[in-house]
Amino acid sequence: MEEEFNVEDKELDTPKEVKWPMVAKVLIATLIFLILVLIIVIIIVAISKSDKSENEKQDDKKNNEEDIIDIFSKAGYIEPWNDLYGIIMANLSYAKNDKIINSFKKAGDNYNETMGEINNGEDYPINERNKYSLYIPYSSLRRNKTYNGIFLFIHGGAWTLGDKENLEYLCTRYAKMGYITATMGYTLLSGNYPHYNIYRNLDEITACIENIKEQLEQLHINTSKLGIAIGGVSWGAHLSLLYGYSIKKTPIPLKFVINIVGPISLEPEFWYKSANYNETLDNLEKKNCWRWDKKWKNCENFSSLIFIQLMNTFLGNIYTEKDLNEKIVNDQINKESQKYQEMFKKVQNSFPIKFVDNQTPPTLCEYGGNDPLVGIGMYGFLKESFDKYGKELGLVYMRYGGHELISYNTEDGIKTMRDMHDKILEYAEKYFISEE
Repeated sequence: MEEEFNVEDKELDTPKEVKWPMVAKVLIATLIFLILVLIIVIIIVAISKSDKSENEKQDDKKNNEEDIIDIFSKAGYIEPWNDLYGIIMANLSYAKNDKIINSFKKAGDNYNETMGEINNGEDYPINERNKYSLYIPYSSLRRNKTYNGIFLFIHGGAWTLGDKENLEYLCTRYAKMGYITATMGYTLLSGNYPHYNIYRNLDEITACIENIKEQLEQLHINTSKLGIAIGGVSWGAHLSLLYGYSIKKTPIPLKFVINIVGPISLEPEFWYKSANYNETLDNLEKKNCWRWDKKWKNCENFSSLIFIQLMNTFLGNIYTEKDLNEKIVNDQINKESQKYQEMFKKVQNSFPIKFVDNQTPPTLCEYGGNDPLVGIGMYGFLKESFDKYGKELGLVYMRYGGHELISYNTEDGIKTMRDMHDKILEYAEKYFISEE
């Protein structure tokens, strides 16, 4: 008879504890120790490198400068560009002997009767904003190299705000492409300087360009074939256009102008609400569709008094508020008024469109189709003037972009920004002609 199986009579088998041989334990401990030592060594080396003195860093940079120049003249485009690709000369003053020369005084190179009357023939004292920053690629520092192209960018801010740092991104962008670039400050027409006029800004641009040329020559950069392109954003574009079209003698020959959402006049009929221009580009060649009312009509976004006040700001606030109000009837400018005509005779020399002629430099424009401040209609009027003289006027159109050129259609925005970048380089290659 088989023995009956009783679970309780047997002990259950349980897993036995795994015991590591002593040799394995020693090897694992040694490996962990070596890893810790390696980490400590790496940290010490990193700290020692970071503790290198600033003088040592400068010495290293100086010793390797020739090698760096050679490398980056062939390759380039490695960030950060100011450490590896080029140098920045920041906050250079462009005044001489504490003065900005007034070129509109009698017998000046750019003298104009109305401008001369407003500027009273005296040179300007400098202020803290008369500085610029210069970006120089290493490739341009090669001895005996003839350098052909330089960009000067002018910031916006409604003539009363902003600073040169606003356009540093454009300077570094085109410095990486091998061009010398600069961004300048200028006297704002408000605040501490309410009596200064817009023509002083033109003289400041001239003084800045003169100083740029001197700085480059001190660095042994051959400027004999040097040309310059001037451009800006918004009100900076207005100054670029005004300078490029009205100043006939510049320290460095002006090759082309970059106009990014720049106004061409302060006459209200040039300022229309952007909603009227969404389909403008499709019809530019068919009809003057930017003129939604052929008769003079006030802009929907601003009262006429605002335009009168801005005109007065351009002139250095020579009129009182009472004088300005006398030029307005039912919120429209009384163009038949003798007082307005006298004012307009003075201020029209601050409107770029007035100076378009057969000497006007090629101009590349960028406008947005939904800009409530400076709409695509500005391009329409400018195109009329350029066509009259057979001059080159390019356009990059951000159909869904506002005044900041930020499009609510991402694809439209990205494509337009790339198109503008490519167009600027295309103009540079065309007009900064290399003689090498």
